[in-house]
Amino acid sequence: MIVLLGVAGLAGALSLGFADPPRAGPFKWQDDFKSETGRWEFRAPREGSLNPHVGALWVDFSALDTDELALALTADPENDFTLEVAGAQTGGEGTAEYGLVFAWQDATHYSAVLINGNGYAEAYRLEGEERRDWFKWQQWPNILVGTESNRVRVDIRGTRIIARINDEFLVEATTQPQGRIGLLARSAGPAQVVFSWARLWER
Repeated sequence: MIVLLGVAGLAGALSLGFADPPRAGPFKWQDDFKSETGRWEFRAPREGSLNPHVGALWVDFSALDTDELALALTADPENDFTLEVAGAQTGGEGTAEYGLVFAWQDATHYSAVLINGNGYAEAYRLEGEERRDWFKWQQWPNILVGTESNRVRVDIRGTRIIARINDEFLVEATTQPQGRIGLLARSAGPAQVVFSWARLWER
């Protein structure tokens, strides 16, 4: 009986994230886009749409052969933080990428960690015409492929960043983290991406 109670307790702790890599601080907020979206600025692709709908954030890309960005941005945390988002590509061509953005200043000055439904990932910093690749676009084994939902996460402590996918370490780098944070999707062809939620922990 004691063993069964112990196993049940351990299973419960694991389901609550007991074994997850530590976050930067206490849990601050979660958005699943079901109701209040006032903290977000939405930027839809020029050809397509980006809308909260049925408890998720839906992105539709319609353009052909044009690299389009879709963004949901919110305020820059004042302290060390962990940002985690969950999303999936639900339709269209395999050119779509999705994940998170941080240190956003404008479309040519930002940092991002992105994946796609074919098992590829990348992490980079864009500074005008200079791009710094922390993890070059390549296949990575811990991505759930197809329309499966994946979690993309970044931990910021000072100028040190650690990116993870589904809690598995992707890359560590150093950067200036000042700027807004949020969700980012991009595609060079027709595609659909759905973000289930975004979560923030802050010191």
